[in-house]
Amino acid sequence: MLPRLAWGDAVGNQVRYLQGLLRRWGHASDIFAETWDDACKDQVRPVRDYAREAGRDAVLVVHHSFESRLVPFIARAPGRKVLVYHNVTPARLFEGFERKVAAACDGARDELLALRPHVERAFAYSRFSAEELVAAGYRNVSVLPFAIDWKAFDTPPDPALHAELGDGCANVLFVGRAVPSKKVDDVLRVFTAYQKLYQPMSRLVVAGYLHRDGAYGAYLHGLKDVLGADRVRFLGRVSAAQLSACFATATTYLSMSRHEGFGVPLLEAMYRGVPVVAYGAAAVPETMGGAGLTTLSDDPAEVAELLAVMERNVALRGQVIAAQRARLASLSQDAVAEQVRAAFEDMLSGRSAPSASSEASAASVELVCPGFTVRPDAPASRLVRSLAEKLPGARILALRPRGAEPSLELGPENVGGVPVWHFTADQPPGRAPASLPGSSSLETAVRVSSAPVVLLGVDTEVARAVLPHVKERAWGAYESSLSGPSIEQARQQLGQRLVVLEPSRSADAVRALLGGVTRAT
Repeated sequence: MLPRLAWGDAVGNQVRYLQGLLRRWGHASDIFAETWDDACKDQVRPVRDYAREAGRDAVLVVHHSFESRLVPFIARAPGRKVLVYHNVTPARLFEGFERKVAAACDGARDELLALRPHVERAFAYSRFSAEELVAAGYRNVSVLPFAIDWKAFDTPPDPALHAELGDGCANVLFVGRAVPSKKVDDVLRVFTAYQKLYQPMSRLVVAGYLHRDGAYGAYLHGLKDVLGADRVRFLGRVSAAQLSACFATATTYLSMSRHEGFGVPLLEAMYRGVPVVAYGAAAVPETMGGAGLTTLSDDPAEVAELLAVMERNVALRGQVIAAQRARLASLSQDAVAEQVRAAFEDMLSGRSAPSASSEASAASVELVCPGFTVRPDAPASRLVRSLAEKLPGARILALRPRGAEPSLELGPENVGGVPVWHFTADQPPGRAPASLPGSSSLETAVRVSSAPVVLLGVDTEVARAVLPHVKERAWGAYESSLSGPSIEQARQQLGQRLVVLEPSRSADAVRALLGGVTRAT
């Protein structure tokens, strides 16, 4: 079950793939959706049909990636329920461009929490996504391998487009919807730096849906004019043959996306022999699997240098392509099918999954300090250490260090003698004074907790995301040198529970926060 079945969509492709496996293994399987593309009309049934026909022994596999408004229906539907989580893009990545999409992303994350009591097992397509499920308190969380129909990439290239793009220019390619979360604007910035600093005879090719008259589409075209890059092609939607032509003529594949639950085009580029350079946000490092070049920097000049090295260093290029081929070896159709069968074993056999919960033990106070480990000398980090020493049962929630992998075992780690619960950042944490990124899993953990919350740094992305949901039980602190909309928003929501941190008078902030939290507990 999913809200919409679309042709060519990554979620829709996985739904059809799983249905094919289930039928091959001898199980009756139907796809139910609220809406669908005309191309899918013979593959799908209306959601309302499920409740009429399903028995108590049915298993409902719920695919979640966007707001569906199906939670009440799922809650009362017959049969056992299993969740397949494709990840929900953080709403902040659409702010300023797509207000309705941002609201729908917020709604989808609310639904993720609302679905939890109704499912007995949950799957995700990356450890990054699975970590959020564990943080939300889902039981029996596992990672599914992502299935790809490699034969679909063997379409011969469109001759006309192949001839046009194969004119000797170094082609930098990006494939995907041109939406704010994909950061096509950063792709454009990197390409401009590459063209001006290293390779004048270069071309940028963007293949994928682009709403030219929408806010983000207009922004991209305006940015292109401002940057002054030459030979930038926004192709829009392309056919399979045209896409093959794009890959066949590409020198490098570039992704600067800020959020991927998996990232199929990265593997498609690997399959087609195109070296990949990708910003290591969300599940991108997992998708890359050590192949290609994953960068923790989003600085255009630094990433442009990687493109230049990839183009000019023939030996390195060969090594990268060979490593990418090796990465794909574990994703063969047979290997993936066997892993899916093993993951689904309890469901397929009719056995209920174990009921052990992944929820962490209750904390007396949630001390949210995203930079505690990555910026240990910051005033907020020193303040939270003092609070933790004086609040028995409190736990510190912080971002994992750069390069650390997501985990399905969320629990305390000793950092300088203090237990800390670490969560994966949505993007690599930059070095100070760059602002800290958000973290879907950390934010989810705060939301599902019932304990008082202390936000050490109300200007952080994490605090901005969780404050509307926890403001009645929250306190906050900010450095006196800071100002801006996020501080003002926190002041409006917290009032006297917002404390100013003067570096020379940190004991005052500790006393004020301790007094408020102690009275609440």
